[in-house]
This record gives sequence, structure tokens and C-alpha cells, in this order.
Amino acid sequence: MLIWAARAYLQYGVLLLFVLVAWRRGGVPERVLSGIMLGMVVADRIYHMGRGADLLVYHGIDVVHLAIDTSGLLGIGYVALHANRFYPLWIGGAQIIAFSSHFYRLGIIDVHKTAYQVMAIIPSYVQLVAMGLGLVCHVWRQRKRGNYPSWRRYSGRSSVSGARSLPAV
Repeated sequence: MLIWAARAYLQYGVLLLFVLVAWRRGGVPERVLSGIMLGMVVADRIYHMGRGADLLVYHGIDVVHLAIDTSGLLGIGYVALHANRFYPLWIGGAQIIAFSSHFYRLGIIDVHKTAYQVMAIIPSYVQLVAMGLGLVCHVWRQRKRGNYPSWRRYSGRSSVSGARSLPAV
């Protein structure tokens, strides 16, 4: 039962460990993702320290948590779409679930509070597992193959654009 009571602090410790590993051994995507995840936790902790009696709740939705999850979704989504790694997609998918939990609460009047909390909290554990596995895979890949590009390369021209263009009408 002691672990259950201290689960948030255990989660923060694991996240801090991943942040340190990402800054020491990770590439730019690992650093950005760990920074986003750490920033979300810090913003949440600051909000909970200074928050009064739920002054920022609108129709059962905590507006500050919605803002934190929205900014996290935008940052993680950008990295997931542009990084030369697979695991950011898992982190982004979990963030979509956390983000959509707020609208689930808005759409269903009699939603059980536990169901809302599970949708809002459990994705952070999935993100930690994905981040840990992603860091391990990155370090392993770097040892095996050496340095590799952190970001996907997009060219301005595709094979289709090299074809003859149609005349203007």
C-alpha cells in the first residue's frame, strides 16, 4: 500500500531519470520529448500548489489540465511526425487519449469520476514505458550502427513532381 501512496513520486523519479539519460545519451527527439514530458509535470505541480477551490473548472473540465494536455499534444505530435524513431508515435497516441478524456467528461454528464481519472492519468504511465523503451532502443541502435539522423528527411520533390506538368488552362 505504501507504493500505491507514493506512486506519483515514483513516477516523477523515473521521469527525471529518463530526462537525465535523454540529455546524456539521447538525440534531439529524446531531449525534446523528455523536456515536454517534464514540462507538463512541472506545470501540473505548480498548478496544484497554487490552486484554490477548483476555480478553473468549466462543466467538470479542469481548464488548466486541458491546456497542459493540449500543449503536450502539440509538442509531442510534432516530434512524433518528424522524428526518425517509432516510439514517439506511442507517446503521442497516449497523449491523444489523455487529451480526449477532457471532452469525454464534457460529452457525458454522468461519467464516473474514476473513469475520467483513468483516461487522464494512465496514459502518462504508457508514455513512461514508451520513453524508457525508446531510450534503450536508441542507445542500442547508436552502438550498433553509429550516429544516425534524428529527423526524417523530406525532399521538396517527389517522383511524381519530376513528371511533366499539365499545361495551364
